[in-house]
Amino acid sequence: MCMFLQLHIAATGSSTDRSSETNGRGTQPTDSLSRGAMTTWAKKHDMRFGKFGNSRGFTHRLDNHPEETALCKHPRNDDTEYTDLTPMAAYYLGQKVVLTHPTNNHVADVRCKNNTNIVDTENLIFVVDGDEDPCCINSTKLIVVEDMGISPFGRNIDPVITTTYPKPGFQNAPKYCEDEGNAMGTYNFTIPMDMKPGRHTFVWKWIRSPRVNPFTTCWEADVFATKAERDAHYMATGQTTVDLWDFYQINTIVDGEIVDPIDPVDQIISG
Repeated sequence: MCMFLQLHIAATGSSTDRSSETNGRGTQPTDSLSRGAMTTWAKKHDMRFGKFGNSRGFTHRLDNHPEETALCKHPRNDDTEYTDLTPMAAYYLGQKVVLTHPTNNHVADVRCKNNTNIVDTENLIFVVDGDEDPCCINSTKLIVVEDMGISPFGRNIDPVITTTYPKPGFQNAPKYCEDEGNAMGTYNFTIPMDMKPGRHTFVWKWIRSPRVNPFTTCWEADVFATKAERDAHYMATGQTTVDLWDFYQINTIVDGEIVDPIDPVDQIISG
C-alpha cells in the first residue's frame, strides 16, 4: 500500500491499507467499524496497531519503468495474510466504500498554507479481472470502478474553494490544518451493481503530479449480491453489521463522541 493511502477498510465503507471508511467529514473511524486489511503483511499495515499517518512500509510508487513494476507491493496470499484479527473486507453490490489516508502535507487550504497550487492529477479505483495479481500499470486486467476526481488547485483559483469541503480527489481533508502531516483525507466509491459476486482484488491509483510516477495500493474483498448476504457473512465471522457510512448519517460525532444532533445540519464545511 502507499504511504499516503494507509488504507484502513471500514464497513459500508471500507478503508484501505488495503482500506477504511468514514463519512467524509474528517472524523476517524472506530476500530470496531473498520474492516479489511492490505494484501500481505496485514497486521503490519493495519492502522489499529500503529499511529495514523506514520509510515511503516506503506509506500509503493511505481518508479523506474512503471509499466514493468508490479502494481501490488506484495504478492496476494489470502490463506495466510487475512485472519480473524485482520479480516478481509466484505462488500455488497451498491455499497458505498470509504477509503482513508493521511494527507502528508499535500492539501491546498489557505487557512494554514499560503499555496493554492498543490497539484492533484488522478485518483482511480480499479478491480482486477481474474484471480492473479495485475502485472503492471498497463495491465489489461484492470477495470475502472470509479474515477474519484481531482482536488481544485491552481495559482489563480478563488482561495475560498480550497477551504470548502467535501471536495473531490486526494485533498478531501476538512481537519487538515489541525495536523498537516497526518490529517486524515477520505475518498469514497460505490461497488457497481453489475459486478460479479465473489472475491476480487481492488487497486487504488494516485498520480500526484505528471512529473511523479503513480502510487498504488491493493486489497482483496469478498463481494456479495445483497447486504443481507454480506451481513450474514459478518455475523458468521463475529463482526458487526453496522456500516460506518450509515453510522455517521444517523449520529452526530464531535471529537469522537456521539452528541445530540444540531438542527439543521449543514453538510458543507467551509472555512
